[in-house]
Amino acid sequence: MSSDWLEIQLGNFLELKRGYDLPIKKREEGGVEVISSSGVSGFHCEAKVKGPGVITGRYGTIGKVFYSKRDFWPLNTTLYVKDFKGNHPEFVYYFLKTLDFLQYSDKAAVPGVNRNHLHTAWVKVPSNVAVQERIAKFLSALDRKITLNTQINQTLEQMAQALFKSWFVDFDPVIDNALDAGNPIPEPLAEHAARRKAMWAAGNESAPARLPAETRRLFPDRFEEDEVLGWVPAGWTIKPLDQVARYQNGLALQKFRPNEGEEFLPVLKIAQLRARKTDGVEKASVNIKPECIVHNGDVVFSWSGTLMIDMWSGGKAALNQHLFKVTSDQYPKWFYFLWTQRHLELFQRIAADKAVTMGHIKRQHLAEAFCLVPEEQLISKAGESIRPLIEKMLSSRLESEELTQLRDTLLPKLLSGELKLPEAEAAVDTALETEPA
Repeated sequence: MSSDWLEIQLGNFLELKRGYDLPIKKREEGGVEVISSSGVSGFHCEAKVKGPGVITGRYGTIGKVFYSKRDFWPLNTTLYVKDFKGNHPEFVYYFLKTLDFLQYSDKAAVPGVNRNHLHTAWVKVPSNVAVQERIAKFLSALDRKITLNTQINQTLEQMAQALFKSWFVDFDPVIDNALDAGNPIPEPLAEHAARRKAMWAAGNESAPARLPAETRRLFPDRFEEDEVLGWVPAGWTIKPLDQVARYQNGLALQKFRPNEGEEFLPVLKIAQLRARKTDGVEKASVNIKPECIVHNGDVVFSWSGTLMIDMWSGGKAALNQHLFKVTSDQYPKWFYFLWTQRHLELFQRIAADKAVTMGHIKRQHLAEAFCLVPEEQLISKAGESIRPLIEKMLSSRLESEELTQLRDTLLPKLLSGELKLPEAEAAVDTALETEPA
């Protein structure tokens, strides 16, 4: 099978066409995706283009490329491939992702991609459609694995949150113990307790599973009333978040830029936390204080702008201001991660109420957010179930980061001749066979 690569103008490889106007008020209910420069932006009852299709931004978000297997409606802020000219559609999708569309944009106040200019670009592509299909096949295999990892991670996080909520927020094992012991159930918890009791009495298959007796013995069998939190498990300690974990604020890193030729760290800001990767545009000196350097697995909490908490998986980086690195010498990571996450909605409401452009919380709000802390033995027992879920989630995410990097570098290396097709296929096979740590 020939794997010759052909240098050709893009307009001779495919034909791009501007999308079509479709105001929201004219859209009718249906299952056809309406695709804008930033992706799917709604649905309509009618398709304008038959799938499979490839779409990219003309105005607005420039540089993103989308693939649709089904018929779709491309908006007028996009360019779509009107004619693939016999080339493999999925390869075209991956190929267009390698182009720097900003090189072909107008020099206007609001830049937009000039289709005619783009058509004149000289590109290098496989002349054999079967080779295009082989390349698309192994790149899409990486994408499927990344998507699967994302779905698995969502399930793992939901499982960890559900178990945490059951034990430390809803107090299900304490309620069960109190019912067995004949101890009173506080009125705010009575309805929940009655539902659990009724499901067991009816032999309902969906009834919550009872914990093993050995584990249940670690929970109290009665409640006591706290003046702040109301009814809580007897004997559990109430602590504010800032006593459960340490919240280290980042630095104003524009003051700590590296000198010419000096080793540097990429900067982690709110946008990078949201994207789960640094962009390498901003750099900081490696000589900043160690507590403001983050590594894979560190818990990072943005307290300003977009409030969110996540476990970082984008590699060693310098922590910018408006972000906390969350650590604890006393409690395990899963414990302070899930407690901080538990209070996130409250913090978001506080930030939204700020009469400023960029809502935020203050340290006093950490001191006013309370956690219930059981005995160390129970925390250790809970960790046996929750910690593996969190660790698996992180390792799966790190694997996806590696697969994404591999996917994004394979085609450019093939285009440049740095890598041969069999070598690329072997690299993908190796990556997909390797289980995450």
